[in-house]
Amino acid sequence: MSFLVTIISFIIVFGILVTVHEYGHMFFAKRAGIMCPEFAIGMGPKIFSFRKNETLYTIRLLPVGGYVRMAGDGLEEPPVQPGMHVKIKLNDKDEITHIILDDQHKFQQIEAIEVKQCDFKEDLFIEGVTAYDQERHRYHIANKAYFVENGSLIQIAPRNRQFTHKKPYQKFLTLFAGPLFNFLLTLVLFIGLAYYQGTPTNIVDEVAKDTPAAQAGLQSGDKIVKIDHHSIDSKSDIDNAVSQIKNNNTQIKVERDGKTETLQVKPKKVEQKLTKTHSETKYLLGYTATTEHTLFKPIVSGVERSLEAGKLIFTAILSMIASIFTGQFSFDMLNGPVGIYHTVDSVVKTGIINLISWTALLSVNLGLMNLLPIPALDGGRILFVIYEAIFRKPLNKKAETTIIAIGAVFVLIVMVLVTWNDIQRYFL
Repeated sequence: MSFLVTIISFIIVFGILVTVHEYGHMFFAKRAGIMCPEFAIGMGPKIFSFRKNETLYTIRLLPVGGYVRMAGDGLEEPPVQPGMHVKIKLNDKDEITHIILDDQHKFQQIEAIEVKQCDFKEDLFIEGVTAYDQERHRYHIANKAYFVENGSLIQIAPRNRQFTHKKPYQKFLTLFAGPLFNFLLTLVLFIGLAYYQGTPTNIVDEVAKDTPAAQAGLQSGDKIVKIDHHSIDSKSDIDNAVSQIKNNNTQIKVERDGKTETLQVKPKKVEQKLTKTHSETKYLLGYTATTEHTLFKPIVSGVERSLEAGKLIFTAILSMIASIFTGQFSFDMLNGPVGIYHTVDSVVKTGIINLISWTALLSVNLGLMNLLPIPALDGGRILFVIYEAIFRKPLNKKAETTIIAIGAVFVLIVMVLVTWNDIQRYFL
C-alpha cells in the first residue's frame, strides 16, 4: 500500500511540475501566434491522446519529462525528406493542401511524387518528379495545408506561425514562460498552505525542551514585543532580529498576563547542510508560534517563503557550479527521476503538507535549473535570442542546431549518469 501511495504521489508531483512548465511555454507561444502541434507529458510511446484545435495533447509512458512541440523551433524534423515517395493533393491554384504519408485516407484526385527538394520553414515548397508525366515540378504549400499520417491531420505551419520568424521579445517570453510558471506554482502552493495553516504570529505556542527559549523561561502564551532594540510585530520580525543577534546573549521583552517581562536568551547556532559543499547557518530559539487566519497575511507569507526558497535553491546551484571548478563536484548533488522518487517516498510519509511544501521547492528548482545557460535548456536558447536582439540577426541556423544538439547529448549523458548514481545510492 505504501509503495502504491508513493508511486501515485510521484506521478502527481512530477506530472504537475512538468505540466505547469510546458503549459507556460505553450501559453505564451500561442499568444505570439506560434503553432503548437503537440503538448506532451512524459516521454516514449503514447498511452492517451486527444486533439483540440491544432494541438494534439498526449500522455506518454515514461514520467521523465515533457515537451511542447512548436513549429519552426529548430528542434523538430519534418516527416518528408528528399528521396521519399509521397502523395499530394492540390487545390485549384496548384498549391499543396495535403501531403499523404499513409493509406488510411479517402482522398481523391491525388498525385504521386518523388521528392527531390523540400522546404517547410522558409519558402514552403515541394519539388519532385510526378508519376503521371515523369516531369519535375515545384509546388508551393498552401497557407492551410496538412500532413496526413496515421489517419490524422497535422497542420503545416505557415511562415508567420513559426517560432523562428517571431520577434526576439516573443521568443524570449515563450522560452522564459516555462520557468516563470514554475515560480508562479511555487508562489501559489505557499500561499495556499498559508491560507490553510494560518500565518505565524509573535505569540508563543509551545516551547521545546532543552532549547534557548526554555532556558530563558519563555512560556506558552507569551507575546514577544521586543528583542534587543528590535520592535516585534510579527514572526518575520522575530526571525530577522534573531538572525542579526546571532548567538549572542540578548534581552527579550514579552507580555505575559498583562505585564511586561524581560528575559535573557542566547540563540542556538545551527548549520543546515544544503549540498555536500555548502551549508547555511541559522540561529534558533526553539519554540513554535501560534497561527492566525487573515485575508492578506497569507499572501505576504507566500511571497516571503517563495523568495526564501528561490534564494535557497539559487545558492545551492551556485555552490554546485563552483564545486565543478574546485574538484568537489559529486553526482550526489543532483537528483534524477529515481532520486526524486526516493525523496517522494520519504516526504509522503511525513504528511501531505510536507509533500506540498517539497513540491513547491522542487518547482522553483526546476525553474532555476532550466535557466542555466546550457544550449538544450531554456536558458541556453534564451542566450540565442539575446544574441539575435543585440546583433539584429539570428545565429546561423546550422550552428544553432548543432549547438543545441550537443547540449541535448550533454544533458542526456548527465541524466543517465545521475540516474545510475541514484540507483546505486538508493537500491544497490
